[in-house]
Amino acid sequence: MQSAAETRPSRPRTDTHSKQPAPEKSLRHTGAVVTGTAAAPSPEPSARPKSARRLAMEEARRSKRPSRADRQAGSTPQPDRTLDDAGFPRLLQQTLTAARSAASTRDMVDTLVTLGGRLDADTAWRSLTRAETAAVRMLTAPGRAPGAGEPGGPEQPPADAAFTSTLALSPQGRLVVTVPQRRSLPAEAAATGVAARISWSPEDLAAYAGLFTDVRRRTEHEVAECRALLAELGQEGRTTAVDAIRGAVFLVPPVMLYKDDSVFSNLKDEKNLTGKSLLPTHPDCFFHHLDRLPLELWTDEEAVVVTCLWLAYSSGGPNRVESFNGVQLTLENVADNFRTTRAVYLEAAPELSIDEIPVAELPSVHSLLTAAAQIAAARAVLVAERRIHYDINATIRRKSERALPRAERPGRHELGVCERLSDLLPGAGRDFAAVLDVLDDPWLRAPRGEFATGFEALVHATVDASVDLFGADFAMSRGIRSLPKLIDALGRRDWAEIVSWELPDFYCCVVPSARAFELHGGDRVKVADSAWAMSARMQYNTWHVMPGNLPKDPAVQARDFLAPHVLPDLAVHSDLHHRGHVANLIRFSARSPEPVRVTDEITFKSLTDLRVLRCTGEPFDQADLIGVTHVARFLAQLSERVAAAAVAGRPIEVTSFDHRWHRTSIAGPVPSLESHV
Repeated sequence: MQSAAETRPSRPRTDTHSKQPAPEKSLRHTGAVVTGTAAAPSPEPSARPKSARRLAMEEARRSKRPSRADRQAGSTPQPDRTLDDAGFPRLLQQTLTAARSAASTRDMVDTLVTLGGRLDADTAWRSLTRAETAAVRMLTAPGRAPGAGEPGGPEQPPADAAFTSTLALSPQGRLVVTVPQRRSLPAEAAATGVAARISWSPEDLAAYAGLFTDVRRRTEHEVAECRALLAELGQEGRTTAVDAIRGAVFLVPPVMLYKDDSVFSNLKDEKNLTGKSLLPTHPDCFFHHLDRLPLELWTDEEAVVVTCLWLAYSSGGPNRVESFNGVQLTLENVADNFRTTRAVYLEAAPELSIDEIPVAELPSVHSLLTAAAQIAAARAVLVAERRIHYDINATIRRKSERALPRAERPGRHELGVCERLSDLLPGAGRDFAAVLDVLDDPWLRAPRGEFATGFEALVHATVDASVDLFGADFAMSRGIRSLPKLIDALGRRDWAEIVSWELPDFYCCVVPSARAFELHGGDRVKVADSAWAMSARMQYNTWHVMPGNLPKDPAVQARDFLAPHVLPDLAVHSDLHHRGHVANLIRFSARSPEPVRVTDEITFKSLTDLRVLRCTGEPFDQADLIGVTHVARFLAQLSERVAAAAVAGRPIEVTSFDHRWHRTSIAGPVPSLESHV
């Protein structure tokens, strides 16, 4: 992005006598500029200079993609990349192919459930309905003879075959198993692909019927428990619960949950929950008017879904709902989730008090509600002290919480960054604290090398060092370009102005590694395209979460925003769903969003971060994530220095890290636009 001075059209010249703007006629129409009463001679057409306004308009029309920098935006003879069935659709087909050639029914089912090993088995099995679980238990029971359609089974079903069960994958990657109570395969699963059609013998059917007795008993108990709780809540309590859940799924997309065969999601393809593509008031929203209906008109499914989500929300707010992505909403799964969460929290902080959650044959909703309150209280402490982090498996978009170990400072990543900064700094700094000690406002404000300020030079040098120290293919850090402007608007409580800022008001510095160039065949322009795509997306992310730090003013509430990120995370298999991740091969990441104290009274969550990415190789681990949190905190402290300087009347603003910077720093000078405008 260019600075305001570069893009703002020039102001009309002022007549020295009248102090009023003098008339100016366009060169395009008259060939001369008339100021006051004297007309300047018309220059030759070949020498006619372009006005600042025209230059600004040409620049505004220019494509920001580095590979198209010599042409207008939106003009290309053909797409740069075609994704075809890349990402998740390809994974589904690969999984089905592997399952069809499995050596046994157990191997086939394991391949389908875990999507070829991308999901841990414990989580993956929780995506099946109770009836499907019973069917799989029967089909994989020790000593059972395989039927037709199974590995090792006969080619044709016997004459006395009792049932044929179909195993397939849903578009969301869930194993679908047809059972006697649901004999038809859903059309969307059939379209994705069938792995096998397995013939059941009369003995198989009898075994399944015995297992289904327990399925019915558990389902009836669950419905009774959920309806009893909802009745106790009363109309007002149910409205509170539905409103809270609706707000939660709006703030933390993507959400993808199961209840039997139903999918509940705010993703655009499956949307029936409020989110970016479905308003809370839309009739297709699952929660629309649900709280206004008398409880007797609620379906059993609605009662169970709302109760399970209310328990999840009560255990720590909106982000706890994400831990149920990709699994069935049942009281058993809620209880198991709470037990796992308790163990993680006590690992992170053994001094916490969280009662043990007993393993009951049939879960009690009241005991789960009590446990939820204790988990929420413990989570508030751990989040404030950042003693947990997320493990994200993007295959099913599931976030699991893990303990984040404490580490001695300075670690190797901190020492490595400081060593790389030594030539830039005004004094010696072995660790981040020492670096901050040698910096002052005049140094941060003054130009450094190719950068307009020392602050920008430090951000770039830190990100550049992180590429090597973390073995990343790309590293990046984002933020707001003008902390002085933010501080001024906060002082005036002008929330409307703050939420009116657009993507160019934010920045993200992206630096590629040498390996990134190898991954793109040595094409520097393609690497620049990827880097700018990442930078633009991170600008959007900062824009998207920043209003979540503001009061609930009508102007703020009218803006689309997400809850600001708080916890660091490790992510795997990110190259499956998000189109940008698929196109740019973003598979593994480690990230630490950081709060920035803007004034003595106001702190903005997730106003900056450090993110490192790998396109191939091994995932990042906890040791990497700890290092990322330390470097990210240093970047946040630099931003806090800039904020303090602004409060003291010494403004520092970021003008680097726009599309031009990413083009020139990675691929060389931006070509002329002349022949395309």
